[in-house]
Amino acid sequence: MRRRKIPIITKKIVSSVIITGFLLCTVISIAGYWSFTTQFKNQYDTSVLSICTTVRENLNAEKLTYYGRQKTPDAEYEATREVLQDFVDKFDLNLLYVSIVEPPEYSHITYVFNPVKKGGKWKEFPIGYEEDYKNEQYSASIKRVYENGETLVRHTFNTRSGSHITANVPVYDKSGTVIAVVGTQKPVQEFVNARHSYLKLILIAEIIFAVAFIFVFGSYFNTNFISPVMMITRETDHFASWGGEPSDNLLHIKNRDELGILAHSVHQMENDVCRNIKELTKVTAEKERISTELNLAAKIQLDALPSGYPPFPDRKDFDLFATMTPAKEVGGDLYDYMLLDDDHIMLVVGDVSGKGVPAALFMMTAKTLISSYAEQGLPPKEIFERTNNQLCKGNEENLFVTCWLGILTFSTGELKYVNAGHPFPVLYQKESFSFLSEKPNFVLGGMEGLPYQEHSVTLSAGDRIFVYTDGVTEATDSGNKLFGDNRLLSAVQGTQNMNAPDTLTHIKNKIDEFVGETDQFDDITMLQFIMKNDDAKGAED
Repeated sequence: MRRRKIPIITKKIVSSVIITGFLLCTVISIAGYWSFTTQFKNQYDTSVLSICTTVRENLNAEKLTYYGRQKTPDAEYEATREVLQDFVDKFDLNLLYVSIVEPPEYSHITYVFNPVKKGGKWKEFPIGYEEDYKNEQYSASIKRVYENGETLVRHTFNTRSGSHITANVPVYDKSGTVIAVVGTQKPVQEFVNARHSYLKLILIAEIIFAVAFIFVFGSYFNTNFISPVMMITRETDHFASWGGEPSDNLLHIKNRDELGILAHSVHQMENDVCRNIKELTKVTAEKERISTELNLAAKIQLDALPSGYPPFPDRKDFDLFATMTPAKEVGGDLYDYMLLDDDHIMLVVGDVSGKGVPAALFMMTAKTLISSYAEQGLPPKEIFERTNNQLCKGNEENLFVTCWLGILTFSTGELKYVNAGHPFPVLYQKESFSFLSEKPNFVLGGMEGLPYQEHSVTLSAGDRIFVYTDGVTEATDSGNKLFGDNRLLSAVQGTQNMNAPDTLTHIKNKIDEFVGETDQFDDITMLQFIMKNDDAKGAED
């Protein structure tokens, strides 16, 4: 059976807590050790200094120099020595001494009294015993006692003679001069042992605390934190990796805290995601269906518009080509051309308000009406008047069409046209380009019963007319500037020797250069008609 791995987060958190606990215990132990040591030292310092002071009070200071010089004890000396020995025995001193140290080196010592612990390893010096003790630290300490009257305490640990504490106090004569030094040495092994016992106790307590903490805290932490977190992690990882319906495992987390809120929020989020995925799948399928239908509609729309070049291969007396580039899948622009008979041709370009399918349907209606009335041999103004009245009926969406319609008579060159709110066409005549800019009529479908005014112009061989929708002049660049009429006139310059398709390609390239990467927001429709020499039709006939 595979052993269950401990989660990484468990390792990190428990390890961090244990390390922090050990550091805290260590700091507390060091502080306790320092406090314990300080209190013990203070007690020992006070004790040995008190002993030294008491010894000094039991001395006859005036006879110390005499004893040191004569080296002969008397009854008083012996009585005093017994008292000092009693101090050694009662206070468990290693030794006690009263000595005279000669300045200025403070290294020559004469011992007056020197009782030691009975049975100890120290040997008592007799009265008047002299020695030269060459120790700079000792000489410096004794100098401070003699010259400054200081009381000193020294601590010595882990030496060959053991651990002990030494105290020195000055002995004064009647004139207040320091004449001798009282010194005591007390063993502190008990203190050292107590410190070691304290350290062992702290170490054992830390280990017990750590082990108990690992089990108690680990169990509590695993139940109330790690297990819920791991369950949330596994559930979210499984949901992210495999998807599907979320399980109810997270509902088993009963924590009344942020983890419980998180678990229920994640469960709710998973259900919301599943629901959104289903809705998105449904919407995507619907969008794909609509996209397919729009593509089909666009194809139907394009099929309904005349295409192919040349449009009338048997006719050499004119050149004609038109294009439409919709801003959406289906557009609202329209164009049409049709030979009504051998001597007449109809040219139409229009732009329906709005975009998309409604505009496309309205466009198809307008195109059908115009073509139908044109085939009946009606003049342009009457075609528009009848078309306008029909478009106004049942126009609940309030759509309208800007439109330009022209009917050319080849035999005379007369082009009769009507402009229903449409941009002015560009006419090339007498070697110059200009707008065909009579006052336009009202749009089609805007108001029923309106009259439309008709205009005419005579075309000769080489004359050209360029009809377009406002998607050309209102093409916008990234700086929100319009292509405009002036740029259109500049774009058509030099096209007088091009055929109809090349002319439209040239103008479209100019528009694309102007707008750059900006998205097209309106349909672009263009129609170019070129009148050729009169002999072309005659040669055909």
